[in-house]
Amino acid sequence: MSLPADLSSLRGGGAADHEAALVTLEKQLICPICLELFNKPVVILPCQHNLCRKCANELYQARTTMSVNSGRFRCPSCRQEVVLDRHGVYGLQRNLLVENIIDAYKQEVGNNSSSNAASPLPPPPPPAQPKCSAHEGEKVNIFCVTCQVPTCSLCKVFGAHRSCQVAPLTDVYQQQKVCAGPRCLCCVREDFYIENSKAQRQSVCDKFDRMISILGERHKAMKQQISSEQEEKSGRAQAWLRCYGDSVEANDKLMERAVSSMEEPDMAAFVQVSMSQWVHETICPTLKVLAATSSCPTETPKPAYESMRPYKCDFSRQESALKSIDFVKASIDELERTKIIFYLKHCVCWCAVTLFFYLLAFLVILQRVWAYIGCFICT
Repeated sequence: MSLPADLSSLRGGGAADHEAALVTLEKQLICPICLELFNKPVVILPCQHNLCRKCANELYQARTTMSVNSGRFRCPSCRQEVVLDRHGVYGLQRNLLVENIIDAYKQEVGNNSSSNAASPLPPPPPPAQPKCSAHEGEKVNIFCVTCQVPTCSLCKVFGAHRSCQVAPLTDVYQQQKVCAGPRCLCCVREDFYIENSKAQRQSVCDKFDRMISILGERHKAMKQQISSEQEEKSGRAQAWLRCYGDSVEANDKLMERAVSSMEEPDMAAFVQVSMSQWVHETICPTLKVLAATSSCPTETPKPAYESMRPYKCDFSRQESALKSIDFVKASIDELERTKIIFYLKHCVCWCAVTLFFYLLAFLVILQRVWAYIGCFICT
């Protein structure tokens, strides 16, 4: 259900539908970072998920300090990468629709609270004490140590637990509470290990993603550089080919004319040619030939012009560095210090839990003593 649909459902329906719509709407207005209602201003990411601007800024600052890359972070809802401009999170667009829905939701919750305060609900009934399944109406008040099940007094006297060893339920309750302290501590420690492992794994993945991104950018830049150089040299070579081709074609035509003028078989006809005509018809073609030989393109490819040696790559050092990537080895002193701090924290926690249960047991014993004293005084 969308946010506008949830908001419209608040205006109609019964009380149960109204409460269900409020709960559904509240779930959609929870920030995935602070796990509370969105605080204004609310920004919308390119993936269409919403964040408090304050939470988005904290996430952005944390990612910036953890990695070299600045200007990007991942959406906590869908893990899509969000690229920011020079304005940072302040360049993200505000979601005014969500802000208006939050205002309407708070107003609706306030009206609902005031109506509930005017007509308070009755207190919930106390939880019923467990009854024995074998004897109807009998309360469970003892614990069978042999079978490890709670039962009633009639089961011990007449029932299936006549030959079993039993103990008062209060003693077993206190004993199991004291034993539950270290177990809870172990569970907390396991949860700490799991969360720490998840955080470390995510950190490693982010760093590898950053290195892969850098390699991709360098790969693209180097390929572009080689392609540009190749296009430039190919264009220059094509221009030289066209220039030399045109010069060769013009020189061939000029040589044919010069040879045809020199092959006149009749000497009288050749001598009768006037001086000016001879100069223009014979000398001028000769001069044209000389001029044509000197008009050839002077620019020629330099030695090793086609070589791409300047773009030769040697990644042996980088390959060695990539193969040597490993976790940072902490010194022995740091490891010992971390272990000592960890054990001290958990020992303090365990001691506090144990002390609490001992105090609780002492209060129970003190209550029994006062009960015995009261009975003695009354008698």
